[in-house]
Amino acid sequence: MDPVYEIDWQADVNQITLGHGDIVECAWSASNFFAFTTEKNNQVSGSVTQYLHILNPNQPWGVFSTKYNDGAITCLQWDHTGTRLVSGDNHGLCCLWTMSNSLCNVWTHQNKHNIFLEGEEILSLGWLHNGARFLFHIDKMESSNLGEKFDRAKFWPTVMQHGGKAMEGFIVVTGSGLAAVRLLLVDGESVESQFRLNVMCHQQIADIAFTSQGKVVVMTTDSEIQHFIQFHEIQLTYNTQDHLISHEVSALPSLQLRCASEEHSPYTYISHAHFVSRENQDHVLICVSGPTGSKFESWLIRKESVQLHRIFQQNTNPVSTTPDVSKCWHYVTNSTHLPQVLNFSIPTLPIDASSSENKVSQESKFFCGFCFAVALADNTIQILHRLFLQVLVTQHLPVTTNSQETTPGKAMKMTQQFGVRHVSFSTLSCAMIAADKHGRLLLYRIPPWLTTPNRTNTMQSLKQLLQLMLYCLVSGKEWWEILLHVHPNLVEPLVKQLSVECGNQTSAVQQVLELRLQALKISIYHITASPVATDLHLKMLFQAISLVFRSLVRPHQQVGGEEIDPATKLQNISRTSTETNIDQLVQNVDTDPQTLQSMQQLIQWVADVALYLLASVPLYKQANRPGYSLYWDRDWLSLLREMLVLIRVWGLLKSACSPVFNVLDSRMDVLSHVFKLVTQLWMAMPLTDQSNCI
Repeated sequence: MDPVYEIDWQADVNQITLGHGDIVECAWSASNFFAFTTEKNNQVSGSVTQYLHILNPNQPWGVFSTKYNDGAITCLQWDHTGTRLVSGDNHGLCCLWTMSNSLCNVWTHQNKHNIFLEGEEILSLGWLHNGARFLFHIDKMESSNLGEKFDRAKFWPTVMQHGGKAMEGFIVVTGSGLAAVRLLLVDGESVESQFRLNVMCHQQIADIAFTSQGKVVVMTTDSEIQHFIQFHEIQLTYNTQDHLISHEVSALPSLQLRCASEEHSPYTYISHAHFVSRENQDHVLICVSGPTGSKFESWLIRKESVQLHRIFQQNTNPVSTTPDVSKCWHYVTNSTHLPQVLNFSIPTLPIDASSSENKVSQESKFFCGFCFAVALADNTIQILHRLFLQVLVTQHLPVTTNSQETTPGKAMKMTQQFGVRHVSFSTLSCAMIAADKHGRLLLYRIPPWLTTPNRTNTMQSLKQLLQLMLYCLVSGKEWWEILLHVHPNLVEPLVKQLSVECGNQTSAVQQVLELRLQALKISIYHITASPVATDLHLKMLFQAISLVFRSLVRPHQQVGGEEIDPATKLQNISRTSTETNIDQLVQNVDTDPQTLQSMQQLIQWVADVALYLLASVPLYKQANRPGYSLYWDRDWLSLLREMLVLIRVWGLLKSACSPVFNVLDSRMDVLSHVFKLVTQLWMAMPLTDQSNCI
């Protein structure tokens, strides 16, 4: 657990505080965006202004900041894509924020999708589940099948359209038990519905989870330690004809804490309550606090068979053999006494918390998804195991020294403690952001093996980082946090293992993962500033241009299958034929000249790149130059051959499509000569990477 960097504000730090009053909320998205709120006290006018900030931890200098003129923001929640944010405040206003033109430092407020519950305090909100859930199976990390490692578990969307497609939207819960749902329709409009939960008094804490049957579970408590914690299950349906949202609310078994029955308990109220996962409504963590400190209690809900009284057993149907089952909360364990808990962050990585998975996690020292971070009042951060509630890591926050100018030309050094107020885990629990009371941010990297000694540059750490990267490829999550733990010596072995793992998949899976795999390799090679990153960028650009070129190759008449499509036919020939004469391959391309369009700029650029790479062959005696890896990529060389043939075809049909070359001999056919050299280079390259063959 090492600090990476610290972000401070340029203005006087004493004028800026985190959150709004005592309300502090931060959120980290799956696309690596971090949102938090601050307030600034203007000492001249005496006014207090609240701000909402959004930044990318990879580029923390590009901060989006906007004034928030309504109530204090009480909760922030990102959607599953990590590009849309929902905020709720204590005045009952729920706002939707979206990114403008894919700019991470420009966000807009979508007023038409607001939910305004006047006089209500929003305690919790959540995006409706879309049904996509990839379980990370730790006990199957050695499997070569990605479908077994990361199982797409059966999970129903919260609200479905006709045909089973998931609908987007969000749900909010207020302190009076009022719940509101807003569905975002395809045409840009939205539909809202409100209903009440069966609560008898004002609630202080709420949390939302989703079931695999497509239902929403809401946990509410009034923070009184003697009172029951209530749970409600909500079933939502949408009528496409009437554009109405119907709901069905049912009560689930309530929970009373174990410390409520203890005499002379030092804990007087419930300070925090969360489900251990957004997709696991059967396990909750409750934090109880008092004047001297706090502790956690872990509870699980389980099914129990109901034994009828012997009088009623005689009257039951003897044919029915299914026993009656009821659900009941069971106490699991509690943590040791801790200092006052200010906040704790639950991991979002979906894992199977079975006994076998937990055993493998303990043996392999892989803790991603199995621990949560706690911010304590003694200015420390502790990482606890979410099942056993044991303290795994304790981190003391640093003491900073600031220079403050007292008189002109003189400055006084002031020592100031960080003063942690909030912690937030990243998507894969490989990084953590701690925020202090003045809105300063401190980024920590959390290795999957935590404090296990001598694991930074080993094969075991390589395997764990490899599995996390494969999970990002399959699930679409951001992998920036994993790169924080990649040692430069692990770059080449990691890329090689990624290629091997993806190469073991079916051809269909390889096609799906191809572009994301190249983007991931580019990110890894950037760690060592390797020129291979430039080559991969060029390869991705060539693939995009080739798709444009193929779309313009249309036959004279409508075809009935891909086997006679001219673009597909040329692609297959370029991969197999060893013909060095470009005019011989041109005869195999049957295209309609009326559909050709002049793309002379792209054609000229492709021809120039081919000329440059061929002219630079004598320079590539060493592997530390951009373009070296392209000579060993047979797929890219065959793609270049295919594009040169298309350029030749278009040049014969339309002279404006031909690239322009400066030659000393006007009789020389440059394009034909380039194709011949590329073909010879493609034929000379072995099927495996052998750098000594050049």
